[in-house]
Amino acid sequence: MVRRSALVALVLLACGAGPAAAAAPHEQILTLYSPKIHSEPYVGYQQALTLRPDGQEAPSRPGYITSFVEQVLVDSKRPDAKPLPIGKMMIHHLLYFAPHRVDQFPGTCLGLIGLRGEEEPLGHYAKPIPATVRARYGINNRTATGQAPGWLLVAMVMNHYARAKDFYVRTKVRYTTEPRESVSPIVLGDCTNRLSGNLYDVPGGGRPGSSFVDRGSWTVPDGFNGRIVVAQSHQHGGARYQTLGSRTCGRRLLKARAYYGRPNHPYNTVRPILHEPGPIGNGTFASATGIPITAGEVLTRTAVHDNSNLHVAAMGFWWLLVAKDDRAKRCGPVPHDLRQIGRPPRFAKHPNYDLVVPQLAKPQGPLTPFDGNPITLGDDFFRPDRISARVGQTISWRFGGALPHSVSVANGPRGFSSLYYGRTDGVYSFRPRVRGIYRLTCLVHPTRMAQTLVVR
Repeated sequence: MVRRSALVALVLLACGAGPAAAAAPHEQILTLYSPKIHSEPYVGYQQALTLRPDGQEAPSRPGYITSFVEQVLVDSKRPDAKPLPIGKMMIHHLLYFAPHRVDQFPGTCLGLIGLRGEEEPLGHYAKPIPATVRARYGINNRTATGQAPGWLLVAMVMNHYARAKDFYVRTKVRYTTEPRESVSPIVLGDCTNRLSGNLYDVPGGGRPGSSFVDRGSWTVPDGFNGRIVVAQSHQHGGARYQTLGSRTCGRRLLKARAYYGRPNHPYNTVRPILHEPGPIGNGTFASATGIPITAGEVLTRTAVHDNSNLHVAAMGFWWLLVAKDDRAKRCGPVPHDLRQIGRPPRFAKHPNYDLVVPQLAKPQGPLTPFDGNPITLGDDFFRPDRISARVGQTISWRFGGALPHSVSVANGPRGFSSLYYGRTDGVYSFRPRVRGIYRLTCLVHPTRMAQTLVVR
């Protein structure tokens, strides 16, 4: 059985901790900075950044991460630099990887060592974690040869400033070179869709109150038994709730609600609207005993979204923290101490799923019939700006230019999108089956690029 101190340690690793927590023995807080990132105004751009193990970008010595304390954006490396306001620089996600570290348990399609999504608006957590807990557990940050690995940071940030902006990702981690017992994260999502980060489109067009459901399953690898001690739902794009179940055992294990900000929350008041506002919290669950999982067991996820409106680039996956336990029994009892943690203190009781995301650029020119040849998509333009097509006709866009772009529906009768963080080459195709006016945009450059598609 996992003791209560183990539970708190794993919650710490999943959710981070605030700066008030005391230091554990031989533990220090490392302040790390990404290389400088440049963003043009009103751009939502994803970048992959290599963090060197030099003590400035990633830890220089092998050891254990005992918590992520802070993950924010700053415009300087001054120790007293305040985080940039989320109403100006909004984080869609920060994903941290240590590609060659040891002790990554099998069966995950994303070997994350840490993450921050939209559902953590402040970038840190105020609840202190006892030092005695962090003295025992950590994520092993070393390679098979005993060196500190380099890290990879994938950052998608939306710049709401009316000017170009340079900034850094400042990350604070509690770290120790003393021995710890390893724990490991497992991502339960659509591993066949890794290129787009497990994203999918909710088409919309349903009656009020209707739902879109995305399902998936994961089989616990051979030779692995353990316990789910923490389960964090990550879901957005008209998210209602997400469940985790066991098909093998014929039971639902968890149901995680998506929590949205009140009307005055910065996610709802920022202008211009570069993308649909996401939740300010997703359900997270913890148990000192842990939910047993065993080799060959099929776990299922069910992500439920609003379908009365379209929601492009939606997502639903579970981030599980597991402890290896060879004594775990097949279909063992769900523990009585299973509890939800991290529920926001204030949230909207009735989320606004009907928000119309505007098409910020205005297409000009005559309405041109689609002739079957791919539409040109280049740096800051669709060509032609306005096109017409028939229901069921396959329409293609060819990407070119130096910058990444996407083809995405801002609003219209149904939702669809190419790779949400953009691409620079290749062809994307879609066959509309519903008549109407589709107002398209580039999610990377929404204020500069747009196209109107009229389907008859």
